[in-house]
Amino acid sequence: MKTPRYQLTVRAVAAAAIALAGSFHAVPALADTGATQPAPSASPSAAAGQTPAVATSPAAPGPATQGISDAGLAQAVRRDLGMTIEEFNAAGQHARTAADAVPSLRELPGYVGTRLKGGRIVVEGSGAELQARVNELNGPGTAAVFDLVAPAVQASVAASSAAAPSAAPTSAEASGVPSTLEASAVPSKAPSAGELVASNTDQLFDAYVREVGPAGLQAVAYSGGRFIVRTGGTNAAETGPAQAPGQLPAPVPATTTAPTPATPAAVPGKISPADFVARYANVQLEQGSPVKTEQDVYGGEGYVIDAGYWRTICSTGFGAYSAAGLPVALTAGHCAEDGTATVFGLEPPASSTAGHSLMPLPASLLPLGKFGFSQFGGLNNSPVLDPLWEKGDPGDPGNVGTDIAVIEGLNGGVNLQAAATTWADAANPATASVKIIGTVAPFQGQDVCRSGRTAGWSCGQVEETGIYVVGGRSTAPEDVRAFRGFLSRNVQSSGGDSGGPWISGNFAVGTHSAGETSGENFAIATTLEDALTKIPDAVQLQLFLNKPELAAPEAPTVMAGQAITGRVPAAPASAVAANSKVRITVDKKTTEVPVDPAGNWDFPAPETTGKLTLTAETVNGFSRSGAATLTVSVTDLDAPVITAPAEGAALKSVTRIDGTGTPGLTVKLTGDISGSAAVAPDGHWTIPVDGPAPGRTAIHAVQTSPGEVDSPAVTRNFTLAPAAPAVNAVGDGSALSQDALPGTISGTGIDGADVAVLIDGQPVGTTKAGARGVWSMPFPAVLAPGEHTLFATQAVDGVASDPLLVTFSVDAPAAAPTVVPAGPDTPATQPPVLPAGSAQPSVLPAGSGQLPDTGAGELADTGAGFLLPTAGLAGGAILLGGLLLAGVHLAGARRRAAR
Repeated sequence: MKTPRYQLTVRAVAAAAIALAGSFHAVPALADTGATQPAPSASPSAAAGQTPAVATSPAAPGPATQGISDAGLAQAVRRDLGMTIEEFNAAGQHARTAADAVPSLRELPGYVGTRLKGGRIVVEGSGAELQARVNELNGPGTAAVFDLVAPAVQASVAASSAAAPSAAPTSAEASGVPSTLEASAVPSKAPSAGELVASNTDQLFDAYVREVGPAGLQAVAYSGGRFIVRTGGTNAAETGPAQAPGQLPAPVPATTTAPTPATPAAVPGKISPADFVARYANVQLEQGSPVKTEQDVYGGEGYVIDAGYWRTICSTGFGAYSAAGLPVALTAGHCAEDGTATVFGLEPPASSTAGHSLMPLPASLLPLGKFGFSQFGGLNNSPVLDPLWEKGDPGDPGNVGTDIAVIEGLNGGVNLQAAATTWADAANPATASVKIIGTVAPFQGQDVCRSGRTAGWSCGQVEETGIYVVGGRSTAPEDVRAFRGFLSRNVQSSGGDSGGPWISGNFAVGTHSAGETSGENFAIATTLEDALTKIPDAVQLQLFLNKPELAAPEAPTVMAGQAITGRVPAAPASAVAANSKVRITVDKKTTEVPVDPAGNWDFPAPETTGKLTLTAETVNGFSRSGAATLTVSVTDLDAPVITAPAEGAALKSVTRIDGTGTPGLTVKLTGDISGSAAVAPDGHWTIPVDGPAPGRTAIHAVQTSPGEVDSPAVTRNFTLAPAAPAVNAVGDGSALSQDALPGTISGTGIDGADVAVLIDGQPVGTTKAGARGVWSMPFPAVLAPGEHTLFATQAVDGVASDPLLVTFSVDAPAAAPTVVPAGPDTPATQPPVLPAGSAQPSVLPAGSGQLPDTGAGELADTGAGFLLPTAGLAGGAILLGGLLLAGVHLAGARRRAAR
């Protein structure tokens, strides 16, 4: 949506009025350059009037910056869509799969449309040919993603069509409309519902314009297996002020208020929208609010436009290249005011509404460029009712065009990047930008996000696709323009966002065109793939490309004539742009090699041995990554073969490395094990190994010869298990008392090893061995009496030792002696302790609570007198009453402990 316009003559009055009113004005929309550093106009220094840095010249576009982060995008899609960045990228790739299939589906009878739903690609239509194509797309042995569903109205339409086989030609037939729009026998009488079925938006749009006219028409769209004709009264261009440099904006002129929505009435010779829609079984009439045009820019920056006495603002959409390879920016066609406007300059992000600071525009703006090609509506900015068509010209009767403009002749200080800003950091858009790696068509249910200088970043889903109609440059009722696009009701937009990018994953989907925020919210975008076909001198979308790198780490060695292998990383984008190549220059000779979908590439090494330095750059059309310098070594020596240990072997020890090679050469080992040996005449070699460190082990072997470049290296990976740790606190076969368990389990192992202890199969804890391998952890607070088993292991690099097994026992604690309470027959004071060897009383019956009668002055014989020294009771005395029973129990406990 472009921001409203205002006349320069009212600026003086407006400045005073706005100064009192505050800063509630609409601010220009911004585009995102996607550069690692802000464009000069976006930086504080540039805003302050400092000289901006000069970027790479247009004739040789600079490399895409490698440091762009996905952090801001991940936060934005999580907030707006509830998705992870991986899910968002996958959604874009999912839409690409659907887009690739549509051309072959569209040619088949019975096809209605395609939409995305719940991770599936839903093809609507019927027929054997269509079903066969869907089956072919799903393919054998792969997870099916395409579903064919029949249109809901198919049965009723078929029945009604069969009811009038002898119908005379209809008005639709007479006007050349395809048979899918055939009507009843009498042209003057509107057919009943269900007699017609619309098969695509183009045919339906043409029929509507012919039979109803364009007045009040907003859109002819497809969504959820049905077609929609939406009307909303006379469409009006949204007008209003943009900031002038160094000034506050003027108030919106009262004359720009949009008219009240109204359903258009039928004009003479035409039928009403309701009567038109009533003819179709799969078309619905909707009434919406008037659509207002919006203006936008690319890369996170806004740009200011001079249009005669008016000044407006838009957002840039995507970077691109002209047919000559010069950088250009894509934006909305209506921003060019039918070719009469000029680009005034870039808006600093800090001055945009999306930047949240609302700083006034600086006194001078960084030049951006000039409008080249622009089209809003049909060819030459023509309205739906093309005057030539009205005179009988057999061209496109609906005059459906596009809404696209090209800003060319870019200022040398502007370095467009293949990315769209998420507005997470207006001062540095590159830190939160989405990389663009291609285009994809819009589909119902597709997850999309939009960026613009006013409403910033907003995400949602595509609700419908179709043909949309908005007001033209003039206020004349007949000046309405039509273009192919798509609509979302949960994406937010505002004035100044026009031209801004719509993306799905890392794919460009459209540029922002129109929206409505005063009533029911919706945002409308122009379909980019269609818009690019309308530009006479074909342009190429600018794509994000990573620099190529070698597959092997550091400087690899390859055999002469064999392949040097490399890769183009996909991250942080979701994939490598399709049809990319790596351009390699060696000794001033350049060649290009293809990049496969996984990003792999290879290049034959020359026959000359020695160190080879080459320059490599990822290219895709005019898009370039920037050059990388790669170094390899070329040799005539074959690589050796390692025969033992085997790859991935899990070993407890290793004493030698064995292999084969070229007799007379020397094999050299590096990595976790080093050494060398000559290759014997029979081609075998052996290198002794003395105690390598435990853990994951990697060794590299090359063949060497004096004066020759070492052979390519071969690598062997295996593991060496460490020895079990030692446990000091608990010995094997030891006995512990339940009331005297140790506080810790401790021991020794390998410095830095991860030690784990289990008792009876239950984890006790894990810890890392410290200096000199010492480790400890708390002992369990409670262990039941009986036998127990302790296991202890240590791991280095995730490679665990065999367990140390320790068995021990836990004895129940000795019960404390109890005193028999004093009774009426018990002395209040305790009797003296009997000396060793005195007569022993007998044992009390269990639970008697009293002493037996043993005769005058004698205690019962308990039979426990010999235990007094062992029990350690003071003076060897035995307490009376309940202490007798405790003594018996204690004696038993001592006997168990002495086993």
